[in-house]
Amino acid sequence: MVVIEIDKKDLLELVEKQLTDEQIVETLFLIKIEAKISGNVIECELNPDRPDMFSVEGIAREMKGFLGIETGIKKYDVIDSGIILKKQKADVRPCIACGIIKDVVLSDYLVKSLMQVQEKLHMSIGRNRRKVAIGVHDFDKIVPPLVYRDVYEEKFVPLGKTEQMTIKEILERHPKGVDYAHLVKNKYPLIYDKEGVISFPPIINSERTKVTENTKNLFIDVTGTDEKTVNQVLNILCCNIVERCGKIFSLKVSNKVTPQLEPKEISISVDEIDGILGMGLSENDIVENLEKIRYYIKKMKGGKVMIGIPAYRSDILHKIDIIEDVAVGYGYNKIEPILPKVATIGEQSELEKFSRKIRELMIGFGFQEVLSFVLTNKENNFVKMGVGGDSVEILNPTSNEYNICRTWLLPNMMKILSSNKHREYPQKVFEIGDCVLLDENQETKTKEIRKLAAVISYDNANLTEMKSIIEAVLNSLNHKYEIKEYNHPSFMETRCGEIFINGKQIGFFGEIHPKILENWKLEKPVIGFEIKVD
Repeated sequence: MVVIEIDKKDLLELVEKQLTDEQIVETLFLIKIEAKISGNVIECELNPDRPDMFSVEGIAREMKGFLGIETGIKKYDVIDSGIILKKQKADVRPCIACGIIKDVVLSDYLVKSLMQVQEKLHMSIGRNRRKVAIGVHDFDKIVPPLVYRDVYEEKFVPLGKTEQMTIKEILERHPKGVDYAHLVKNKYPLIYDKEGVISFPPIINSERTKVTENTKNLFIDVTGTDEKTVNQVLNILCCNIVERCGKIFSLKVSNKVTPQLEPKEISISVDEIDGILGMGLSENDIVENLEKIRYYIKKMKGGKVMIGIPAYRSDILHKIDIIEDVAVGYGYNKIEPILPKVATIGEQSELEKFSRKIRELMIGFGFQEVLSFVLTNKENNFVKMGVGGDSVEILNPTSNEYNICRTWLLPNMMKILSSNKHREYPQKVFEIGDCVLLDENQETKTKEIRKLAAVISYDNANLTEMKSIIEAVLNSLNHKYEIKEYNHPSFMETRCGEIFINGKQIGFFGEIHPKILENWKLEKPVIGFEIKVD
């Protein structure tokens, strides 16, 4: 969950309606925000899938629609600035999108909101700046043309400093450099204007383009590793800022124009909606409810409607998301709960009970549990681990980072170690989770298998240590087992073993091969194991 604090007076001014504290809390709850009010401060807790509401402006826009003050989609006029940002060789963070907001009034409310939404976007969909980083500048201090490229060395005055620093000095001495140095190695992405450096994403902006109380025009840069997410974040920022004031201007970034704020369209039938909700809503009811959630709707022939999705709604991935918003617009408080006519008693399955027992054992052995995504990509699942294989592929992936279902857990363990090299060692993590394999004998042509994987990383990590942990786990579970020497591409030759129970192989373990460590940019030895749980 994401928690933000907003000013009650500011919210009501943006909503353009006076509401009691009780009405505010109730309205926020009905648009899926849990709120607590203390004096003039509202603490809002909301799902991370609605980054457009990580600021008071986005929340106010949603409330105005829900309360019927301003319904339907909001039109955002985007003016061509005529400015071009040329992207040269930029491999470290290859994706960039930019926008300009002119005629802003930097009130205390806007400054506080802008700082908070940057922080929350960085932490959530930005993956702590790894996937997306945001820079906000005083546009009037920028001298076009603009260039984005990787460099090996450079000097500039970073934000909050008065003297020039080299990139190495920034990464070693500047607080932001120390925090995020692990995100850039060897080559460094910089944004230049005619006068020099304006930004070193994802680390720090230049002092020269610092935003002050006298700033009237803002330049926003969003960089990252996933183009879709980069564009979504820029759209959210631009749309939220102009809820208060300002006009949006676009730039040409290489051969693309950003921001792109035209609504995307999707068609859906009344029968599809009623088939899920079962509320018997008419076409007019559906139109009214969706307009309250700030969509535009065009009626079509054959009982269908064409729905326009606002550019800031990055969470709409499927028709089911639209159907959910029909229910939100209708009001969850109006839906009568019906007790199903089925008498059942729920309890944990034997597999879940067994998994919990293993989980407790691993924690007792000093491991920290992690939960990673079932979705991954072929590069991580196969290539970086030095293995081949088939997998269940996603037909229309929203990101190349997640386009297949994982077939084993160890790659995710390696990714976690790679992301935490700056943390204290030794590092001991484990996961119990489901993997998806192809199986022609199944009705769905796939099957899920529960697995346990663990890794240890530090200077003296060795095969004997991991073998003793595996033996302790299996002995605690009263399993008779056999261990044999094994060859596996991910492990060092002669430093790998396979595990058998009742003559059936259930897993393997060993010391990760140096080539695999190099693929993950890991500098310390790693030992790991993976076994089937079910």
